[in-house]
Amino acid sequence: MVPFKSRFLSRFRADQSGAVAVEFVLIAPILLTLVFGIVTVGYFMGVSHSVSQLASGAARSSVSGLDEAERRAIARSYLNEAGARYPLLVQDAVTSTIAFDTAEVDGITVSVVYDVDGSLLDIANGFLKLGITTINGSAYVAY
Repeated sequence: MVPFKSRFLSRFRADQSGAVAVEFVLIAPILLTLVFGIVTVGYFMGVSHSVSQLASGAARSSVSGLDEAERRAIARSYLNEAGARYPLLVQDAVTSTIAFDTAEVDGITVSVVYDVDGSLLDIANGFLKLGITTINGSAYVAY
């Protein structure tokens, strides 16, 4: 007859019922880090694209104005609707400047700065030390 201690040890070595749990504990942090990184990069790309498109759209919309004051008003109106036009952008985080170039060719330059405070990128900055505080976009249209 095999002693109880030997039977218990051989049965314990052959039992694999907790192996999946141990493997999950080892793999889960890596998996969650990868998923968080993918979501963060996707969000950054989406916001960056939205900021660039906001600047481009404001510059293009100003073409319909007849003089500088009308063009500025049309571009400002477009910029004030950033939150409605681009769902990833929070209106309060958008800062913009409009400049007119009248040296050689009349044109408009619209610059947009998006502050990432309070967004997913701000959270990622805390974990990953990305150093991203603002996202900039600019567009120039000649008349």
